[in-house]
Amino acid sequence: MKGNQNYVPISCLFFDRLQDWATKKEIVALTFFNKDLKIVAKSSRIIDLFTKNSEEFIVLESGENFRLDQLISVNGFRVDSCEIAPRK
Repeated sequence: MKGNQNYVPISCLFFDRLQDWATKKEIVALTFFNKDLKIVAKSSRIIDLFTKNSEEFIVLESGENFRLDQLISVNGFRVDSCEIAPRK
């Protein structure tokens, strides 16, 4: 992920998995790009997932939040982007 790129949705299946971890209040191992585009690894509970201006966000227990397309992996599972076929 570079700069302030357009949002790229994550796969619906991975979003569902994030919701499951959040609902169960499990501590998960996350790897993601921070606002300085440095890779960060931390463990946290997922407090919330929300959408704003057609972009999806995650909120961690610390209050930190970021776009879901900044996620690299959660609990060792790599985050896939959602491939949307162009309309004809």
